[in-house]
Amino acid sequence: MPNQTPPEDGDPTSVTETVKNLFKKNKKIIIGGGTALAVVATGVFISIARRQDVTEAFGPSPDAVAEDQKRQSPCEHEVSAYERMTTYGIQTVRSYSRGGSTA
Repeated sequence: MPNQTPPEDGDPTSVTETVKNLFKKNKKIIIGGGTALAVVATGVFISIARRQDVTEAFGPSPDAVAEDQKRQSPCEHEVSAYERMTTYGIQTVRSYSRGGSTA
């Protein structure tokens, strides 16, 4: 603020006075920014609340497994050969069988 005259006693203006002057000069921008921030925050809170309501309204997933049930292994099947990229280059993985009972 080069065109600001120093106080008569030679002390620099206090931080409070500087903030007051900035607020007076930029009142519309500060209020507009605060309003925009409040609108965005309200929208975020509403969207979070809606997501929680939706999950609570439908309850637990119908696919939920009871705690006493064990996970069922998938049917035995063949996995095709493929190539995968590693830090050492391309590695070829041969076909293999997976699934089924291991007992």
